[in-house]
Amino acid sequence: MSNLANFSEELLLTWLLTASSATRPTAWYVALHMSDPGEAGGAGEVSTAEDLDYVRKAITFADPVADSGQVVSTNSQSWTVDVASAGYTVTHVSIKDAATSGNTLFKAPLPVPRALVAAQVMTFGTGDLICALA
Repeated sequence: MSNLANFSEELLLTWLLTASSATRPTAWYVALHMSDPGEAGGAGEVSTAEDLDYVRKAITFADPVADSGQVVSTNSQSWTVDVASAGYTVTHVSIKDAATSGNTLFKAPLPVPRALVAAQVMTFGTGDLICALA
C-alpha cells in the first residue's frame, strides 16, 4: 500500500525537519472504503448504514524491510458482512491511528475492487498489506 495521507506527511516533516516534537501513533487499524478516501483520508469509509457489523480491524507491522521503504503487515484481518446488508463494493483501504475517528496515516486503492454481499467474508492475510514510501 502506498500514499501517505496529509496527517502523515505533516507528522513526518515535523519529525525530520523541525525542532518541534511529533507524537508517534501507538496503534493502527485497517478501514475499508467504498471510494477514494481523499487527501484527508476520511471519505467513503464503510459505515453501519451499509453494514451493521462493520468495525475497523487492528493491524500490526514488522520492522521496515532493509532498503525498501516499506513495512509489511504481521497479522490478518477479516470482516463478515452483516446478513441484513444490501452489500457494497470496497475500492480502497486506509490505515488509521484509532478504532473510531482518529487520523488517516496511509490510503490506497485495492488492485481489484471487491463487491461484498450479505454474510460474505473479506480477509487480508498476514503480509497482504504493505505500506510503502516509494
